[in-house]
Amino acid sequence: MKYLRRMMWSLALVATVLFSNAFVQTIQASEVLSYTQTASLTKDNQVVTSGTTVLSNEKLSATINVAFPDTQSIQAGDTLTLSLPKELTFYTALEFDVVEEGQTNGQTVGKAVVNTANKTVTVTFNDYFASHPLNKRVALRFDVKVDTEVVTKTSPLTFKIGNTDFSLNYEKTDGQAGDYEMKYGYQDQKDPTIVKWRIILNARQDILRGMVIKDQFGDGLTLVEGSFRAVRFSPVDGGIRNEAHILSLPVLDNFSKKAVFDKNAAGQITGFTIEFGDNYNWPMYIEYSTRVAPGTKVGDLVHNTLTWKATNFPEPRSLTREVRLESGSGEGLGEKEQTPPTPSSSSSSSSSSSSSSSSSSSSSSSSSSSSSSSSSSSSSSSSSSSSSSSSSSSSSSSSSSSLSSSTSSNSSSTSVKEEETPKTGKKKVLPSTGEKMTPVIFLVGILGCAVAITVFRSKKLTK
Repeated sequence: MKYLRRMMWSLALVATVLFSNAFVQTIQASEVLSYTQTASLTKDNQVVTSGTTVLSNEKLSATINVAFPDTQSIQAGDTLTLSLPKELTFYTALEFDVVEEGQTNGQTVGKAVVNTANKTVTVTFNDYFASHPLNKRVALRFDVKVDTEVVTKTSPLTFKIGNTDFSLNYEKTDGQAGDYEMKYGYQDQKDPTIVKWRIILNARQDILRGMVIKDQFGDGLTLVEGSFRAVRFSPVDGGIRNEAHILSLPVLDNFSKKAVFDKNAAGQITGFTIEFGDNYNWPMYIEYSTRVAPGTKVGDLVHNTLTWKATNFPEPRSLTREVRLESGSGEGLGEKEQTPPTPSSSSSSSSSSSSSSSSSSSSSSSSSSSSSSSSSSSSSSSSSSSSSSSSSSSSSSSSSSSLSSSTSSNSSSTSVKEEETPKTGKKKVLPSTGEKMTPVIFLVGILGCAVAITVFRSKKLTK
């Protein structure tokens, strides 16, 4: 029984040590809080002003500039999180490197991640700013648009990005379905490797005999399984105005099964053909998603071509649409601290000067003594003169040594002032990072002592 008790106490002690060690090794990371933020917005390379009109889903290019005070320390793993105003949103999720400004050596400052769900961009820094702590700054660039779920009608908009105020005129538009065909594509908001496509056919609601619909995916695009849908609707007065209009109508029939798919060597779908037959005034809506090919880079264009024909229509009609994959970029820069001059060279010089002066004085004194020995019949005035000369030389040596000491002292004082470092800025600790471990270690120490005392008392009782 006593042996079992000792074993249990020993296991408890080992578990306590391992537990404390896990806490001590917890990675430290902080949110950077001290900075100033300014921004700019452009539309078609023109600065957005209060007189600028922006349509639904129209692209705005944003640049956000962030400057950090020297007192704000930024270590590897620290993060900076910036938010968009509620009136704006990102096109899709993004990840991009923040590189060293003006350099071509590929050195990075950190990595930026765009989160479309909470409208934030977060930069996680590496150790660049730890070695470049002065005049730190970062610039981030990406595209945004007006959030149509927040701004639901045409109206003037005012909002703020960082410390910069913006005003513009927002015009809500639902687009147009055209007479016979309409098509467009856009990136998925959560997955940038997926491009979604939307098609409206026969918005004019004509009779089309022997209708055949064909769609070819370009640039290595392949169909996302389960995303294909083709439906038709009953005719409505005045025809179909736009996509919002057709989506508000009840579906008459789903003809997705009529599609015959083209496949590549890997068995992936690269296009489809639908031999529909006679269309009696029915407007049609087709939607599907494609995945971009491996190796496709941000900023690249991907294309998609729709073709359709009918026996009672003059000639086939074709429509090609393209989507540029969204990209982001960032730059950062900091300066290294200057190394102050060391006082060793000044001290060495002063010491050398003092030594030289002392040597000179010694030599003068020796010469005077020699002269006095060889001329024993010299008058007392000569002796007096020699004594005066020695005194003068000694005074000069003392003065030189004093000046040298003063110079060395001044040099030392200057060096100390230059070596003063800026104070570290306050940092907010992220949850569960274990940045402050002193209380935990203290508690572990107390627990360890308690266990040791208990084991000791147990041994004493057993004797």
